[in-house]
Amino acid sequence: MKKEEAEKVIKIMLSADGGCKYCVSDLLRLFSTEFPEYRKPAKTAFKDKFGIEFEDFLKKQEGKGLK
Repeated sequence: MKKEEAEKVIKIMLSADGGCKYCVSDLLRLFSTEFPEYRKPAKTAFKDKFGIEFEDFLKKQEGKGLK
């Protein structure tokens, strides 16, 4: 996957279920696992959209018993 394609996919994922941060975080986590070379742009996009660091959001969810 090229960088431009990854950015398009990330943009699409950010709109999942109307921009639900829980849905988006699940998709970005899967995307980052499959394409670790694009983890940084995914994390940046999450922070830009939701105002919270991606890793911090995931830790909060894990603390609540969510994955």
